Order: sequence, then structure tokens, then C-alpha cells
Amino acid sequence: MSDPSLSAFPCLTPVEFSRACQAVAQAAWARPEGGWDSIRLVTQSTGSMLQITQHITDIPHNTLHSAESEAIDDVDDEEEQDPVCTSQPPRAMLHRPNQASQEALVRTARKPSLQVDYDILLSSTYRVPVLFFRLKWNHHHHGPVGLDAVYQYVVPEQYRQGLQSVGVMGGISLGYHPESGAPAFFVHPCNTADAMAHLADARNATPGTYLLIWLGLVGHCVNLHVPRELVAPGGTSPLRGHA
Repeated sequence: MSDPSLSAFPCLTPVEFSRACQAVAQAAWARPEGGWDSIRLVTQSTGSMLQITQHITDIPHNTLHSAESEAIDDVDDEEEQDPVCTSQPPRAMLHRPNQASQEALVRTARKPSLQVDYDILLSSTYRVPVLFFRLKWNHHHHGPVGLDAVYQYVVPEQYRQGLQSVGVMGGISLGYHPESGAPAFFVHPCNTADAMAHLADARNATPGTYLLIWLGLVGHCVNLHVPRELVAPGGTSPLRGHA
């Protein structure tokens, strides 16, 4: 059964936002193939929240400045060291990791992944969804996770200039997560309602379709893409009117 039309379009009421989160979460759980790395629906007294995790792995090594380079150097140094004592067996007989293992080690060192944890909440001020996110390096990498890293690794190149030119501080700001109180980046929602008014159909929009359109608008700017499985014909996609 389809959801009723949105009563406060282009904004959302807390009840409509909760329905939107449930619709997207249920659709993602029903079609996990090719989707986000994980999605979790959190329901609490202050309202609903969607938590989505993605990993970014296509990070060029020449953009990293950390102990990862040292790991690669250590592997190379081991390759160059020769036995200096004549009582040792010949080099060819020394026990060494096979080449495939060393290549895998080098690839791992050169290709750390960046975990991005996204939280979607309803802004009590603007009454539209707002996207908070945090960065965490994997593979023992300890690189920067500041705003420069956000624009370098998370924001696709085609969106960087547009985000940086919005307002004094740019479209992405650093603030405090409204639930955890921890520092987190967020995409400022000041222009969201106007953008949704132009993109969505007020007469046919449901909470589920609203949130997917919003994800396509805001999420793409910070590497949170809508899986094709959620908008494919058939199934339980909220774009087809399922709650």
C-alpha cells in the first residue's frame, strides 16, 4: 500500500521521516547484493536515524603521507638484503615468502581503505534530512581525517567546487553529532528544501521516494550513492510506493 502524500512538502514531519527510514532500510535489506556495505535503522525517543557504512578503496598511493610508505620500504629492504656469512645457505635456498604473498603485502600497503560512517537524521531546525559522517582509515593507516581529506578522498571531483563555494565555510562543515555529541562532518541542509521542491513531485512523493531522491541529491556529493538495486523495476523498492 502506498504512503499518503507528504503533509509538509518539501519538508518532512518526524513521522514521515521515520517512515522514510523504514522504507529505505527494508528495501536495502531485501536487496543486499551490490548495495551499501551495511545499513542500520536506529529508533529512539528523539527520532529515527539511518546508519550506512561504505568503504573507499580506490585511493592513489601517491596521495598518502603516512607509515604506509614505510611498510612498502620495509618490504623492499628485505628483498635487497643478502646473506653476508659464508656459512649460511645460498640466497636461493633461504626461506622467503613466495612472490604472490609479497605482492599481496605491497598491494595492501599501497591500497588502504577509508571507512565512511554516514548518519541520516531529521534536522529539527530545517525539517529536512541532514547527513553527518565520520572518516576512519583501515589497514593500520593513520592518515589525516580533516576537511582536506574529505574533499580529497570523499567528495567526487565534479562536486568539489560547488560545495566549497556554498557559504563562508562551504557546503560541508564540522560540528557536533546531535545524538552522540562527537565531532562529525555534515552537509549543511540550508538549501535542501528548495532543491527538493524542484526535484520531487509533491503530489506523488512518498516518504520512501523523498528520501531516495534526497540521497541522490546530497549523498552523491560525499560518495554515498544510491544502489541501483533500490531503484530497479520490481521488488520492494520504495520508489514503487512501498513503505
